[in-house]
Amino acid sequence: MSNSPKKENLLVSLLANIAIPALLLSKGAKLFEKADLSVPPAVILIVALAFPLAYFFWDYARSRRTNLISVLGFAGTLLTGGIGLLQLSPFWVAIKEAAVPLTIAVILLFSRKMVCALLFNENIFDVPAIEAAADERRSREQIEGVLKKCARVLTASFLLSAVLNYVLARIIVTTEPAVDSAKFNAELGKMMALSWPVIVVPCMIFIFAALWILLKGLSSATGFPVEKLFKKQ
Repeated sequence: MSNSPKKENLLVSLLANIAIPALLLSKGAKLFEKADLSVPPAVILIVALAFPLAYFFWDYARSRRTNLISVLGFAGTLLTGGIGLLQLSPFWVAIKEAAVPLTIAVILLFSRKMVCALLFNENIFDVPAIEAAADERRSREQIEGVLKKCARVLTASFLLSAVLNYVLARIIVTTEPAVDSAKFNAELGKMMALSWPVIVVPCMIFIFAALWILLKGLSSATGFPVEKLFKKQ
């Protein structure tokens, strides 16, 4: 029996973390009104954010593992709820949106483990074979250099994400929750829905560039063709 951790279902993740919360926040009030239900905006906010929180615990119970990015995402969700429930200024939404990727960017500069978790991952690459080949060719330093280069590229992607997150939040979330909680929720939902095309797509370009650098560097350091770098399934 294989003890390898269960893979995350991307569709379920997108639904729980993006699609359902965005729909509830932006359209929830109107949907409840059509059903002749009077639901306070604060309750809608709690229900919407309950989905990513529940997904975090469900995924951890299923795979028995977590990582810094998922923990920061969990903390970010709690902060979003806190900002809305405490009726803080929309400015703090922008600060929170920028803080998560900025924190990851800072950690990436100093943590080899973080780079390995994101790219040079034992679930994807045949790390023992790669390291053995590098030791034989005395090219471990070359691999370390490649990982540092990848770290810089990934750091740039998260810095870009921090800037885009801040700008998007400042443009979209402008309503004080103390003035109009329903409108504030709708703006949060719109921001979440736009985050994928506006933020994720540009950042993916940096991530693919880092992956390309890693593949070329590992192939050069080990003498392996690219297909041999990957772990056999």
